[in-house]
Amino acid sequence: MPEIPFTRVVSVSSEDPRHPAQNLLDPDGGGKWRGAAAGEKQLSVVLELGESRPIHSLHIGNDGAAFVEVLGGSSAGGDFQVLLPSSALMSPSESRAGTGPRRVRLFGPEHLVGAKKTWDRLKVVLSQPYCQVRPFGLSFIRVFSAPEENEAPPETPVRRLGPFVLRGEGGGSPPRRPPG
Repeated sequence: MPEIPFTRVVSVSSEDPRHPAQNLLDPDGGGKWRGAAAGEKQLSVVLELGESRPIHSLHIGNDGAAFVEVLGGSSAGGDFQVLLPSSALMSPSESRAGTGPRRVRLFGPEHLVGAKKTWDRLKVVLSQPYCQVRPFGLSFIRVFSAPEENEAPPETPVRRLGPFVLRGEGGGSPPRRPPG
């Protein structure tokens, strides 16, 4: 699946000067986007994609948000439409305790509502109604289009998701057999 890069941040509702939304344009850079202050209940950012294509899957790295919703739109105008309905990133108890704020969620075509439409802008809406003492945001977001019919499956190179290195399937240690 080819990744669709972001070209620019169109608008942002709130951002910390140390963690601006601009960091989302380079998901391998390790930077994140956070709201300006603790106590905000909702944040949003509109990102422009490199090209207008159907979206096959989304990879979202959380940074303390309880819910995420992704809307698709066009630079030509019109309203944004739901691409990914509101999905939980953290439970209420995890949000209050601050446990597990940096999980990664992978959303495939079975999670996406408008996967057949073409989009060149995404609006990401985050909310955190359970904790008012910590700012929240995203560690990264990656967007992938469907593989072309005549496209060969890519080799599995080492991938980086922020500070994490992912191995392809079949890599690493050989499987262990149980004793006995």
